[in-house]
Amino acid sequence: MKIYALDYETYYDKRCSIKTLGPLGYFSHPDFDAYLLTVKGTDGTEFVGHPKEFNWNLLIGNTALSHNASFDETLYLYGATQGWWPEVRPLVWHCTADLAAYVRLPRSLKGATNKAFGIEVDKSTRDNMSGKRWESMTDEFREEVSAYAIKDAELCLRLWEEFGDRWPEEERVISTLNRRICQGGIPIDTDLLKKQLETINEKLFEAESNIPWLGSKPLLSRAAFDEECQKVGLEPPASLAKTNPESKKWIEYNSQKHDWIEATQNWRRINALKKKVESFDVATMPDGRYYGGCMYFGAHTGRFSGSGGNLNLQNLPREEMFGINLRHLISTKEDKKLVVADLSQIEVRTLCWLAGDRNMLAEIEECDDIYEAFAIRFGRWEKENGALKQDPKLRHKVKAMVLGCGYGAGKKRFAEMAGMTQKEANAAVDLYRSSMDSVTRLWREYNNDIVGAYNLSEQGMPTPFTVDLPSGRVLDYGLISADKIEGGRTQHTAYFPKGAKMIPIKLWGGFIAENASQALARDIFSDMLVRVSAAGHRVIMHVHDEIVVEADADKADAALEDILTIMSTPPEWIPDIPLDADGTTLTRYTK
Repeated sequence: MKIYALDYETYYDKRCSIKTLGPLGYFSHPDFDAYLLTVKGTDGTEFVGHPKEFNWNLLIGNTALSHNASFDETLYLYGATQGWWPEVRPLVWHCTADLAAYVRLPRSLKGATNKAFGIEVDKSTRDNMSGKRWESMTDEFREEVSAYAIKDAELCLRLWEEFGDRWPEEERVISTLNRRICQGGIPIDTDLLKKQLETINEKLFEAESNIPWLGSKPLLSRAAFDEECQKVGLEPPASLAKTNPESKKWIEYNSQKHDWIEATQNWRRINALKKKVESFDVATMPDGRYYGGCMYFGAHTGRFSGSGGNLNLQNLPREEMFGINLRHLISTKEDKKLVVADLSQIEVRTLCWLAGDRNMLAEIEECDDIYEAFAIRFGRWEKENGALKQDPKLRHKVKAMVLGCGYGAGKKRFAEMAGMTQKEANAAVDLYRSSMDSVTRLWREYNNDIVGAYNLSEQGMPTPFTVDLPSGRVLDYGLISADKIEGGRTQHTAYFPKGAKMIPIKLWGGFIAENASQALARDIFSDMLVRVSAAGHRVIMHVHDEIVVEADADKADAALEDILTIMSTPPEWIPDIPLDADGTTLTRYTK
């Protein structure tokens, strides 16, 4: 089989850009132009020219590559429907950015090739292409653009040749499926979208009118804010971030006397929300579907992440804010329904599985409420008492313990997380650790593995720290470093790609347990995603451990039953983990 790396060069400017318009909005913009295609093949093919001039039949039955196939493949598919070039089908189309993420390289071509091969990729040519059309470029600049473009195709092919064997087939399937889901689009209530745009602009105007320096200085001017504080005899806070506890207290207290303080905070929040609503608007096409999605292997655990920009489908707020509910925008037509199903407490189950606590897993399987099983283990509940939900206060405490203590949270940190007094938190942490000795043993084992890998490296045997998962996937932390910290303890550090850089991440047993349980949960969920799709269900989005399917209204209930059965059935490679799934059918996304 022959392999061809393809790379498009397209017109863009501030108004006509994929960042502002989304993929289909960009491709359908009247100013858009795909003026150059470069191809590098394992058969010696090297093409630089207009896409219409390429022999597209070369792709039939072979493999296509792009470093960001979400762009290049989607552009190819869109252009084929518009008659810009012939519609042919390669056997597969793979994304080397996804491959790079899987093998612990930065996603960007520049970062990946620098880390993998020590090659510095100069992106200044691409930057200088902004606002320039092919026909208006000088011959000299055309040559520069062509050389830049073919280099990108060459590096894309080189990444595949060097690392492709390290990307398992099942992961390639997940990468492709995720791209297909994003290409399918999400149904949007366009009438509600228009109303929300009107509402958010009204709220923004209302907030602006209460800011004293409106029109004279930037609305987000910190200098203007501090000056206004001094006018009314207030000492300005060190930070205006509500995530800062002291700032939050300052804002809440002083807003009672000065409306403009809360107004400035509201303006920030409303403006951020407005950008999200506008992102829905610009990326929703005339067919009433929003084209966006999530990123394969967006975290080092393998979990999916938001695809960037102002709108993250993985983190849509559940609550209404300023009269806006973004989730409600996702809505089907009368003849369709949304089928929403999610894995129940999957990370709790994977942690117990990794810890080898088969008794706990058996209790989980027997109990209707997973937290009831833990309450029994903690000695705080008996089966004869009935459902733990009858005692919501106890259930809340048990849930906080299970979710907060499983990854080694300290007593002070747990008190902050759980909203408990320090005395209550101390007792809860002690109870969890004494009752769940399987988990604490797992932390110690991971700690020992970290130390062992580092010691071997120091002894002249370079040994990356890795964690094997039952799926066959390996969490690879690379060669780790160590530093002495306060108290004479040793802090071990790994490095992971972020953007084009490798950033340090501190390692300890509880952190690795969290990583491993999340990674295992991701692998289980990905298996479900593939099986649900293979069963013929149209997956339109997925959020963490939740799958959203669009189904015919009269078939939605049957689809839900089938999907829940699939999601409650463990993958073949981990048959002994008890799984459960919940779901519902909706006309509007309200979960």
